[in-house]
Amino acid sequence: MDRLLVVFLLTAFINLINNLTRSSRLSGVRTGSLATAISLFSVVYLAASFANTLQAPLLASTVEMIIKGAYDQALLVAPGADVTTVPVYQEALADLNLKLRFVILGATAGSLLGILAIPSFVTSFSNAINAFGRTGSVFKVIPLVLLSLFKRGGGILKIRISSWATLKELFSRKMTTPGAFLFWNLFSYSLWTANVLAGLYAGALFPEFRSTAIMMAAIVGNTSIVVNVMMVDPVLARVTDAVARGDEPEVELKQIILYLAISNLLGTILAQVIFEPVAWGLMILTRWVA
Repeated sequence: MDRLLVVFLLTAFINLINNLTRSSRLSGVRTGSLATAISLFSVVYLAASFANTLQAPLLASTVEMIIKGAYDQALLVAPGADVTTVPVYQEALADLNLKLRFVILGATAGSLLGILAIPSFVTSFSNAINAFGRTGSVFKVIPLVLLSLFKRGGGILKIRISSWATLKELFSRKMTTPGAFLFWNLFSYSLWTANVLAGLYAGALFPEFRSTAIMMAAIVGNTSIVVNVMMVDPVLARVTDAVARGDEPEVELKQIILYLAISNLLGTILAQVIFEPVAWGLMILTRWVA
């Protein structure tokens, strides 16, 4: 359970950073340094990438131990039978299902924290961009960020909470950008959240070719990336450029960033629904390939 808790926390952190990704563009617009904002955020994203390198092997090894232990027991109980139909293996599958859903819950927790952190992140990241403009070095900005942790009320890091008036404006205002991209974002983020976990579960459903099943998850992951790149990112880029030029009010970009963050959150919830169907689909595809 301790290892699973670490995976939960890493998943939450990865989704927290993902939910803040688009907020960096608002900081770029406010500071007039959009290219710098996108570049500097890659430094922040390195932390999420590192967390992902830790999460993946921990999760895979946890699943592997469950599958291998149940598989060996099932062979002892019913030699020659279809392992997946043996009660001891069915119990292991049910336990694995709950564990993987717990990991998806971590994605939901991280996305929710990401929404709450947007005001603080936009302000702090804007300060970091300005600090980079003064120093010209990422290595000089990082110590300034760390010093902010011990400097109350000063430094780069700032805690901000959206006022009720701001939230009322964002939710009551009619967005001028057509909202279809939000549904595509919901679809793509649910697939992105579920793809690796569904692949691992598909491997448990077809243990003889579980490595193949896990590799099949890349189909789902790449589909989510294609949908996002084709249907979501161009819309955000267009609005960002329009706001930077002064053709659209800043509130339009703020509204879109908030709605995309909420869409990500709903996507992690939808991932709980599509998790098993996607896993079964990957299992069937694996059987066809095998």
